[in-house]
Amino acid sequence: MTVVDMKSRGATIKISPWQKLKQHFRDAFSEQFEYQRNEDDLTGDGRVARKRGRDAYRYILLLLAFVLTPMFLHDLYIGQTLLSVVTFCLLTILLINIWLLGGDRQAFLSPAPLLALGIGLILLAFGLGQSYSIFWLYPLLAGLPVLLRLRQSLIIGLVCGALALPLIFYQFDSGTAMVLSFSMAITWLVSAWLVFAVTEQSRRLRDMAVTDPLTGAYNRRYLEEQALHAIDALQRDEQPASLLLIDVDFFKRINDKYGHGVGDTAIKKLVEVISGRIRAVDILCRFGGEEFVVLLQGTAIDGALAVAEELRDRVEHARILPEGSVTISIGACEVRAGESVEQWFKYADTGLYLAKRNGRNRVETARQLGERMPVPRTVPEWR
Repeated sequence: MTVVDMKSRGATIKISPWQKLKQHFRDAFSEQFEYQRNEDDLTGDGRVARKRGRDAYRYILLLLAFVLTPMFLHDLYIGQTLLSVVTFCLLTILLINIWLLGGDRQAFLSPAPLLALGIGLILLAFGLGQSYSIFWLYPLLAGLPVLLRLRQSLIIGLVCGALALPLIFYQFDSGTAMVLSFSMAITWLVSAWLVFAVTEQSRRLRDMAVTDPLTGAYNRRYLEEQALHAIDALQRDEQPASLLLIDVDFFKRINDKYGHGVGDTAIKKLVEVISGRIRAVDILCRFGGEEFVVLLQGTAIDGALAVAEELRDRVEHARILPEGSVTISIGACEVRAGESVEQWFKYADTGLYLAKRNGRNRVETARQLGERMPVPRTVPEWR
């Protein structure tokens, strides 16, 4: 059996083609499916999401091809020339789109018109007397909520029902027609509900994976991903970005005096103060304890220093503790200072060290130090 070798923790893991296919399928539908053709100005997560959308679209097109292939063969066998030609044309469109999507290219036909053509073909066959063709609507109705947004799915489902109901009641007796109509509606509703439930579960799991449970701020893993994207944006489009490393001054004294419960409350209030100042495009991350990072998108060092000074002032005058005030020290650094995420963080860490050394409750930047960093510390040692 052919296998794919992968390195993991120094060991070789053998993955079979079937396991690889299952993983690819799981990744394709791990987020809410939405196929979009425009990929301009996409980076990082956006490109990954679009690739998943293409992969999911390709799997669904394969399903539609499996639905239409027996229809085509049956029409060809019984001599239904018109239906055979129309089905063959639609199958050809499906196969071309599958081939394009398999090569990481854009399909020339989006999901909505493609589904409309498939449903129209089934209704045409049903209207021409092939009463069994109505049952091919079931997989398409089940796929509507997966393939389209809910509103589009609802519109196409209603149009399909409006067109199919007269034909169903014309071809079958009233009892059979009512059972068919009701079962089709249930098929669509159950499919829509399942898609909604899976999407919500996926969203909650994604949020849990990238956020801090106490404060709701992002975690270190998410910030490191976004920092990589910021470096890519600088290299590609000269788009600036800056880091602010924030540390609460003498936080251990707060815990010793008031207890850890008050300390946790103070941390949450601090996040509220910072979140109230930064923009929606900026990223606030908690690295643990009293350590926070703000990634300012599209902001050079001068703008970052102004934001940092305003944050420092707001925190100092905010009512965070039951009595007294809290101060923070901030180290700032622009993405241009570092050639990698690690170097960028170290420069910002050096700025934070200077702020602590020079008296705390202040903002410092490592740009004053030139190219050398006298304090080669790692990010987890921020204090």
